[in-house]
Amino acid sequence: MTTSRPPTQTQEVTDAISRRALLKGAAILGAAGAAAPLMSAPKAWAAPSAGSTPIEHIIISSQENRSFDHYYGFAPFVGGYGVPPGYAQPDGAGGSVAPYHFTSLSTPDISHSWGAMHREYDGGAMDGFYTTDGINALGYYTADDLPYYYSLFDDSTLCVNYFCSQLGPTWPNRFYLAAGTSGGITTNGVWGYGVFDYPMILDLLDAFGITWKVYNAGWDSVPYGNTDNVFVFWKKYAHDMRTRGSKGSYLNDLRRGRLPQVSFIIPSYARGWDEHPPADISVGMGLQQELITALRDSSAWDTSAYVLTYDESGGYFDHQRPPQLDAFGLGIRVPTWVISPYAKKSHLEPTLYEHTSTLKFIERVFGLPTLASVNHDFDTSTPVGSNYQAATGQVGPPAPPRDGLSAVGDLMECFDF
Repeated sequence: MTTSRPPTQTQEVTDAISRRALLKGAAILGAAGAAAPLMSAPKAWAAPSAGSTPIEHIIISSQENRSFDHYYGFAPFVGGYGVPPGYAQPDGAGGSVAPYHFTSLSTPDISHSWGAMHREYDGGAMDGFYTTDGINALGYYTADDLPYYYSLFDDSTLCVNYFCSQLGPTWPNRFYLAAGTSGGITTNGVWGYGVFDYPMILDLLDAFGITWKVYNAGWDSVPYGNTDNVFVFWKKYAHDMRTRGSKGSYLNDLRRGRLPQVSFIIPSYARGWDEHPPADISVGMGLQQELITALRDSSAWDTSAYVLTYDESGGYFDHQRPPQLDAFGLGIRVPTWVISPYAKKSHLEPTLYEHTSTLKFIERVFGLPTLASVNHDFDTSTPVGSNYQAATGQVGPPAPPRDGLSAVGDLMECFDF
């Protein structure tokens, strides 16, 4: 995920100041009319509904660069959603190579760029993993390597059709996790404080008075380009102290009963806490165990849902062909757990999900409008250039926020309320 180039693209949105003023006005007035110029349907700004579920706290933590089959493809509990019998990948010389059990918890990083992901995808054949990334792409882990993660199945839901949002690398997928779209960006070449200014999930939360915080389990440098905290890439939140929470403040907020309604947890890439190769996967797993256990032991547990996902697949193999919802994805399937006292226990949820599903979940629980109803900047086109590899002409393909798509689930299927 580390980048080596300075920022090359600044995304400015027309009338950004008036948009922010309107959002603020909507929060103060609680009136649909205050935000009418931003949306296609005024009814979308109806006041949040309360009490439709017992969930009062949503925590979303995204680790890095692991595919579903790479982590759970040989788990005994996944059944037909795991690696098919006899599965192998072409070796490019007329033979084939089968997946194999990694003997080390730390393995080399492999390519997971837009180009590499598309070569692995190979037009839907899903047969380019070995020829693109070599033998490391076919390694997998088991319960012996991931005991805590495998134990989650006893009382949680594993999403077996959750795909990353884009056939591309880290930051574009994290833009979907924040805003439902990457605005056409397909590379890790656009970053920095305040480089974006279009609506994202934090705007909706602020507009309707929903409390939130971004907790960083280790703060990584933004200018250097190794941070996973993309929320500070948005102008309004570049220096908002709510984006600067720490692991310690998360644990303290749990102990003191002041966890916000929505939390995002960002484990450190630079310290190897996010499972990004070559990190030792037991370290990231141990961090998640600490965070989840602290939630279970807190007063917030009875009203919480913790979503543990991965931003993208890291180049690792997966047999399941991702549906293509638009020119950008979906990307390769990634592991995702829904952990809550209301999560279906020992359950495999087959609904189609992607990173925007977490936004839809937040929107539904707190009665918020969709980002698709307030962000029309990418409804008809996206920019072109070296960071916009889906573009083939004078303009790039559309990329409106996907929370407006009914084809994408909102995680509600994972619960028994």
